[in-house]
Amino acid sequence: MSEDFWKWGDPAKSFHLNHFPKLKSFLEERWKQQLKDDFKTPDLTQQVSESPFTEGDFRKTFPNLKSGQFSNSKESRIRYGFGKSYHDIIRIFTGMIPALPDFVLFPESENDMEHILQQASQNRIRIVPFSGGSNVTGAFEIRFPGKSCIVNLQRMKKSVEVDEISHTAVFETGIFGPELEKILNARGFTLGHFPQSFEYSTLGGWLATRSGGQESGQYGKIEDMVLGIRAITPAGIIDSKDFPRHASGIDTFRLFIGSEGTLGIITQAKLRIHRLPSNHRWVVALFKTFEEGTEAVRILLQQSIHPGILRLSDALETKLFSAMRSSEPRGLKKLIGSFLKSYLAAKGFREPCLLMMRFAIRNNADFAVTQAARHLLKSRSAFILPSATAGNWEEHRFTLPYLRDTLIEHRVLIDTFETVVYWKDVTGLYLKVKDSLQKSDFHERGGLLFCHMSHVYETGACLYFTMLAPMEQGNEEAQWVRYKKLVTDAIIESGGAVSHHHGVGKDHQQWYLKMLGDKERKLLQAIKKHLDPNGIMNPGKLFDEAG
Repeated sequence: MSEDFWKWGDPAKSFHLNHFPKLKSFLEERWKQQLKDDFKTPDLTQQVSESPFTEGDFRKTFPNLKSGQFSNSKESRIRYGFGKSYHDIIRIFTGMIPALPDFVLFPESENDMEHILQQASQNRIRIVPFSGGSNVTGAFEIRFPGKSCIVNLQRMKKSVEVDEISHTAVFETGIFGPELEKILNARGFTLGHFPQSFEYSTLGGWLATRSGGQESGQYGKIEDMVLGIRAITPAGIIDSKDFPRHASGIDTFRLFIGSEGTLGIITQAKLRIHRLPSNHRWVVALFKTFEEGTEAVRILLQQSIHPGILRLSDALETKLFSAMRSSEPRGLKKLIGSFLKSYLAAKGFREPCLLMMRFAIRNNADFAVTQAARHLLKSRSAFILPSATAGNWEEHRFTLPYLRDTLIEHRVLIDTFETVVYWKDVTGLYLKVKDSLQKSDFHERGGLLFCHMSHVYETGACLYFTMLAPMEQGNEEAQWVRYKKLVTDAIIESGGAVSHHHGVGKDHQQWYLKMLGDKERKLLQAIKKHLDPNGIMNPGKLFDEAG
């Protein structure tokens, strides 16, 4: 088994912290220590026992499946038993292995899926769905003793239909983002869903976690794109009727969006698709404070100006952007950069906040919207930068998780926290979260907490915080738990959601349950009892604590 199995995406594309000398020097100077990549992955196969579920058990329990659709090897159980959260990775590195699945199944059709869930229900085998495995909230954690199975959907990836007249498409849910887009792009369309995990996540994962993509300002979140689904449950098949819009009662399929595998497994989805835009235009600006930038973005959205991508970074994240460049500007570029920095400081931009917005260009009206956005920013005292300033971020928009991997190898605690809140509470939440870690040793250790705004709406915005701190060696998991609780408590106390687009999983469940009313919980439990009478579907997640 490769020692890089835990890494993000394609290990061949990973890079070393030495590729970012300015960032490395900044952290070493702040923490008064040399960063060394001496935190290595142990051989977990030496610590994992053989599966109690044998090939004979498989043939007896799932007679309709082929031998190639089953694995109980240590390698498979380890590979598919973890997600990509900081907590997952720390447990891998420290050898603190949680309960792993007993085996993995690979369905190839809806008939396979129906057979798996019927047999698993009869035999009381707990099922945890797995698609891309990019989840960062502990979604795959096995919560209770007893037989358990990972169901890997990656072989169910067909394009079922593309309706170019109605602008809809139907896909099986094991399809990965790039393959889905390639099929649509060849016909002049896009789904428009581009989470940071785009290359290594699937349609099923997006639906199960209510995912949000970087271009949600133009296309919406995944729940805005789905028109209907097919789902397999232990009680049978849910095949929802779909229409462009209707008033024919309750859309029951929406119960599955965000259900994180607790009700059944979504096997197909019908989606809205869009014509590919002919071009894009960036508008890039600096603000003197994060609060000024926040107010400008609110006014922009409430005047019905909707950029496809929007990212407003606070002062610390803006500063770290320059430290994350893999090379320093030279010659004329360096001279211009130095002059601009001095000019901005003289104008009061001493700790500026960077705003980047991208607009889709489909017609002349879109050019007018872009100009209106630039004019509004200027009226709010923004300093407009060349659009090429966004090039570095755009080039690396899907590769930042690779930086996380090398930071962890250098014993750096790195995690993210994201939420969504109404505009009236944005500044209060931002300040409370920034202040929350005063109750710990985070600042004594030289920790860094920075933020950007993304996924903006006329009613509110998503705030996305990133944390960096030197690891407390020998106490890595407890350190993370301590910091996570302080930050998440502050988010909830400030009116923020437990998640905007990552989902709940195990890591956020305690806060999700506090937000859920008693009647709501009983309603959801009743629905689960109907669809999953023996409680096998990802038990112990979301509202289901019984297992």
